[in-house]
Amino acid sequence: MSGRGAGQGAARSGGPPVDPRLLRRSRGVRTILAAGVGLALVGILLLVGQAWWLARLVDDAFVDQRFDTRVLVLAVGCVVGRAVLAWASAAVAARAAVRVRAELREAVVAEVLDPRRLGPRPSSGRLTTLLGPGLEPLDGYVGRFLPQLVVTAIVPPVVVLVLLVVDPLSAVIVGLTVPLVVGFLVLVGLATQDRTSARWGELARLGRHFSDLVGGVRTLLVLGSRQERGIRVAGERHRRATMEALRSAFLSSLVLELFSTLSMAIVAVATGLRIVDGGLGLQTGLFVLLLAPEAYLPVRRLGSQFHDSDAGVAAAREALDLLDAPRHAGTATVPDAPAVVVDGLRVDRGSGAAEVGLDEAVVLPGELVAVAGPSGVGKSTLLDVVLGFVTPASGSVTVGGVDVRDLDVVAWRRRVAWVPQVPTVPAGTIEGAVLLGASGSRADVVRALADAGAADLDPDRVVREDAADLSAGERRRVAIARALLRARSGGIDLLLLDEPTAGLDADRERHVLATIRELGVTTLVVAHHPVVLRSADRVVELEPVR
Repeated sequence: MSGRGAGQGAARSGGPPVDPRLLRRSRGVRTILAAGVGLALVGILLLVGQAWWLARLVDDAFVDQRFDTRVLVLAVGCVVGRAVLAWASAAVAARAAVRVRAELREAVVAEVLDPRRLGPRPSSGRLTTLLGPGLEPLDGYVGRFLPQLVVTAIVPPVVVLVLLVVDPLSAVIVGLTVPLVVGFLVLVGLATQDRTSARWGELARLGRHFSDLVGGVRTLLVLGSRQERGIRVAGERHRRATMEALRSAFLSSLVLELFSTLSMAIVAVATGLRIVDGGLGLQTGLFVLLLAPEAYLPVRRLGSQFHDSDAGVAAAREALDLLDAPRHAGTATVPDAPAVVVDGLRVDRGSGAAEVGLDEAVVLPGELVAVAGPSGVGKSTLLDVVLGFVTPASGSVTVGGVDVRDLDVVAWRRRVAWVPQVPTVPAGTIEGAVLLGASGSRADVVRALADAGAADLDPDRVVREDAADLSAGERRRVAIARALLRARSGGIDLLLLDEPTAGLDADRERHVLATIRELGVTTLVVAHHPVVLRSADRVVELEPVR
């Protein structure tokens, strides 16, 4: 995950405390909010009952000189009820937090693997950071902040209404000071937001840096590069950003507590003076003094948990941004033996890169057409458009007269054999890698390897998950063999090859090209080598569009 993307995600956390997309996608969030409303309503009833019966108990003891066991039982019952309610609320919140984190992780993985997803897949570093430590703040956000947000929205207004009935002056004081505390809470959020954003960005950069080092560890060892200092510097930046965010949160919480205490002191002084003057009964005064602090307590707790909200919203939005990627909506059936026609194609690759442009090109059934042009002009991007990985800004690519955007892209890709510039070989054996997505016997695998110039590769050879024990040329030849086997198995209408003969000697290159010719399958090949260009029926020159 890039530091820039993460930082932007954190910076956007200044929006609503609950992202509507999270409500739509996560049943756990809806559960915790619904449960929070119910528990908060029951809790405020128990709170009012506790304050009233305790005030009554003290008033009976000091004014009437009597002791009512029934009042004591009711007061203790309210206290016990609130304790049970607090436990139930914490248990529900903890379960919901685990559920929400699991839901988002499953959704992100499913999104990355969704063949209908448009645009580039997120980098492994970004996914590693997001699915690992990136979603951890959701525990505090869902498990603590959201329940407290519900309590804060319900309890203070109810307390003010109750005070308005028993003591209007105290209700006015609380009603005026609580909004001031809430306003200060907003200032706390603004003060901590930038530091939390910086912490998130440093975490993202650290994760990306570490992921890059792990991916290139072999090269680093061979070249004798020492990266301990780089990791140490990135880790130190993350530590400083974390400590700055915590220091800001703690200092802001201290000031918030002080402001709430001063507000409550105004209520206490006004109530105490009226009790002394006889303008307010002892029971009513004690009830006000016991109940009024509960109007400030939820706001204070919400302020202390604001950093959970800031980090949690940033993490949730990072995941939701991935989940909101556009998708193919086409359902059209793929025509048989289709011609591929490019008409006025323009692709904006962003990041200041030149557009990919191709005014006209036709690949007829059975033809071998080469795409040539200088490096970086967008030849591989053209193949991505044909496969439906990228949507053009204008123009179209049609297959048998049907726009690729309107096709059932999953069915279309089953009819295409693709050899990318950097092929992927799954863990297992060479034979298993060649049979991936195709069917055939051991003899078919051996023949496909030979035709791909890889007769020296043992089909029983075991390949690791990252295929690091294969050279780049060997991986490419395995991918070519897989494409040849799929073409021979039937059901393939188009071969898309990106520099298929790079790294092969002249004899093997000619043999691979002759094999492709014998298949008679429509082929679109990206190439620089003169041998490939000469063997093509037609060469399409691609030029950048500025």
